[in-house]
Amino acid sequence: MISQPLDKQLPHGVADLFFNDAARKRAVERALAETFARWGYSEIIPPMFEYYESLAAEAGAQLREEMYRFFDRDGRTLALRADFTIPTARVVGTKLFDRAMPLRFFYIGSVFRYEEAQAGVRREFTQAGVELIGADTPDADAEAVALAMTALRALGLNDFRFTLSNAAYLQATLRDLALTAADDAALREAVRRKNAPALAQLLATLPLDAPHQAALAQLPSLWGDPAVLARAVCVNDDARAAIGRLGDVVARLAQFGLADCVTLDLAENRGMAYYTGVLFEGFVQGLGFAVASGGRYDNLIAHFGHDIPAVGFAIGVERVMMLQRARASVAPAVIAQMYDGRVEEARARGLVVEVDVLNRDEAALREYARVRGAQAIWWREGGIENA
Repeated sequence: MISQPLDKQLPHGVADLFFNDAARKRAVERALAETFARWGYSEIIPPMFEYYESLAAEAGAQLREEMYRFFDRDGRTLALRADFTIPTARVVGTKLFDRAMPLRFFYIGSVFRYEEAQAGVRREFTQAGVELIGADTPDADAEAVALAMTALRALGLNDFRFTLSNAAYLQATLRDLALTAADDAALREAVRRKNAPALAQLLATLPLDAPHQAALAQLPSLWGDPAVLARAVCVNDDARAAIGRLGDVVARLAQFGLADCVTLDLAENRGMAYYTGVLFEGFVQGLGFAVASGGRYDNLIAHFGHDIPAVGFAIGVERVMMLQRARASVAPAVIAQMYDGRVEEARARGLVVEVDVLNRDEAALREYARVRGAQAIWWREGGIENA
């Protein structure tokens, strides 16, 4: 098979959008922007590329490896943004640190990561999310989770489930162990995968006291309803505080009427290096990977000069579109044979009306209406026909 020349191809991981897909994407973005604004969030638009040193701040090894990097003409290393949280942290830490807190920002735009191509994964994709900055309270954590759920409902995605954890619990449990980097990474991976045999084998090789052994060994089983919090072994005050904070967030979500949509999972420790507290992922029936994810990152803004707590989340717009493909359309409600008062009145009511500008005959107009998925045809003489 002869491949096309490069000027007629797209690189792996990017896509053209047109017709229904383009309309669906804009509809999703509008619905999310309106939802975020109703909760008091204003839009932030950071640049598409910045100095690599800025975007790599606290990003973690994996995200730094996935960044698209290039050089400007002065030899400085630039990078395309790989998420919105770090640029927002830079803006707040360098320009908005003296504003009244909390600050509430939302964003919608493209991010770029050099990831392996697979279902639901692109190298250019759209994130829509929020950052709630300047509040280190269970109420702020709960608002982030509740807003993520509300945003999915605004998109017609009601069959969701959120997993909720607290990165501070595992961090507190591991803090005094002086593990090697390799042992720490292996332990976290075994915990995250809930691989109890591998975890037990690893723990047997580590010089841990009984409380730490018990706390780590039980992590793969600590998932379910809030009752699991009572079973968590806490080796120090910070671990106890992390469990208490998680319980407080669940209690706040109950006030929103959303506690039944949450599953606790204390083994969850995925994510970027900057998460310090509550973290969560949202799943929707029909898709095998998260649609929304977020968490607390209290140390990130301090990298840019000012110590300000924050929490936020992002929704993957293309992942939403995978779920919505059968639920939205740009098909016109009506194909009109000519422009008249009915067309103007219908458009004013919000209907999508296309006027035939090719002067098709009757058979051709019926066929065009069928192909376009129109509900009705309006004839020149004033008649209406179901398409």
